[in-house]
Amino acid sequence: MQKEINQNISLVKNNIAVASKKANIDPRMVSLIAVSKKKNHEYIRAAIELGLNDFGENYAQELASKAELLKNEDINWHFIGPIQTNKIKLITTHASWIHSLDRPKVVDKLNNECIASNKKMNALIQINISGEETKSGISPDTLLEFASYVNLQSNIVLKGIMVLPKMTNNIIDKEREMIKAKKLHNNLVKEFPEATYLSMGTTSDFECAIKCGSNMIRVGELIFGKRK
Repeated sequence: MQKEINQNISLVKNNIAVASKKANIDPRMVSLIAVSKKKNHEYIRAAIELGLNDFGENYAQELASKAELLKNEDINWHFIGPIQTNKIKLITTHASWIHSLDRPKVVDKLNNECIASNKKMNALIQINISGEETKSGISPDTLLEFASYVNLQSNIVLKGIMVLPKMTNNIIDKEREMIKAKKLHNNLVKEFPEATYLSMGTTSDFECAIKCGSNMIRVGELIFGKRK
């Protein structure tokens, strides 16, 4: 397992370097989140030994379980899935980043939980860039209004946006959505200069995402292998 993960991480980092060169940016400016959902915690431990310390989870209970098993490791946990309000305390307890803010109710409860635990949470607003009914996220048109609301919270630190472009093999359509996301992010940064992160790009499209301006990618299967 260690050898395979080592080879996979080397491949991902090489691809990041190639994509960054094409985009004329420093590859060190691209944050790599290793998405470990549905993978045994030993996979995470193997990746830690190879220098990774940012891991993404989609489910609150799975995040909590792994965080407890790996509590002595230096890990930044990123919660990247849809947020259920009854799971916010679990998320707040274990994660230091949350990528999927999309409702005032969630923002309120998250901030209250952070206050109760004397903690600051780094947060990204999820945007439904493709307008798909099955996806979470706010409408692009409401970004600045919602960002203002998030920014008012005492214990939530607005760090940027997260998008999940439509799954398609049409590279032109995909790039169009990613460029739209980058423009939205640029507008956000004008109003909120600290919101510097654009979380965009997964195993299937992170090179394209970097080309279009992403500086935070979420890669799972290319690092840990196919999920069962």
